[in-house]
Amino acid sequence: MRDHNNSFIKYIITYVILISTSLLFLLSNIGIYVIMTITIPLIAFITTLLIGNVVRSRNNEAANILRRLIAPSLLIFLMLSGITAVLISAYRSYSLIISYLMNFLALTIIGGLVNRFSASYKFEKDYISSSLKYLSYFFILLGLGYLFGALYLPLFYPFAAASLVYLLLTPTPIINRTFKSGLYRILENSRVFAAAAFGVGLLYTVLLIPKPALWNSYILIAFILIASVIIAYSGYRLYISGLSTIESIEEEIYESHRHDVRVVPSPEYSLFEGAVKEFVTYGKKDKLIAYLVHELTLDGFNYEEILSRLSRLIDYSSVTIQRRRVSRRVIELEVKERIELVNELINELMGGKSN
Repeated sequence: MRDHNNSFIKYIITYVILISTSLLFLLSNIGIYVIMTITIPLIAFITTLLIGNVVRSRNNEAANILRRLIAPSLLIFLMLSGITAVLISAYRSYSLIISYLMNFLALTIIGGLVNRFSASYKFEKDYISSSLKYLSYFFILLGLGYLFGALYLPLFYPFAAASLVYLLLTPTPIINRTFKSGLYRILENSRVFAAAAFGVGLLYTVLLIPKPALWNSYILIAFILIASVIIAYSGYRLYISGLSTIESIEEEIYESHRHDVRVVPSPEYSLFEGAVKEFVTYGKKDKLIAYLVHELTLDGFNYEEILSRLSRLIDYSSVTIQRRRVSRRVIELEVKERIELVNELINELMGGKSN
């Protein structure tokens, strides 16, 4: 408590010194510039730190964000904004270039701060770390847009379009974690979407370049062809990522329920276990049917009897094979249904052998 009070007193003293100094600077010609570039940013910085100290007792995580991320970012933004205003007042003919270059500097520095801060959540809360990384990409790409825009204004648009994608993706990891949605597939293909947005911005840049009107038609045709390829590739990536994700979930669920399968050890146990695992995990029944037909044939069952005993297995159809975009809950229920079916078949076959 004493440390908290001491910090508060230090901040108040700093406020008094800053305000007093500002009033003294107003007496000189450069006073207003000092206030814009130093005093106001420092006051905002100290105020944010003070707020962080106040909320630390209630929410340490929010205090950490205020002190380590928002305070320095606000300091950089206000300080560079003040410097920008000073430079523009001195060099009015270069105001656009100065503004773009200073925006580049501010955004890239803030992006670096956000990216560095995201590492603190890497091991404990990876979803927050991912959200902060996407936010840092937004700042850095937008900053690069201002840098290239200072060289040639239309070059701003490709980077701005790509940065907008990362801004939209920023809350996605948290939403995916909170609501257990399937948005992870979008995150896995974030670079593809950013590249597509960059391509759209680049097309707009090319169209803005003065040229014969007929050339724009050729450029649009080429863009449509390239966009079609990118869309097809993105769809393929989403489909493949969906397959691999579902298969990993199925394997995880099988491992947690594998002891529920009442398989009796035998000389050919490994073959039977492999067939059962493939059916329970992935819904593929061909090997299991082939094995059971072989066993029933050796036991003297005829075609009609084999067909009758295996009818449920033969008629079984997997939901995840028919429709790949299903929830974890649906997959788990289906795996349990397959286990029940295998156990029923084993009980019937063992009963048939004992008779």
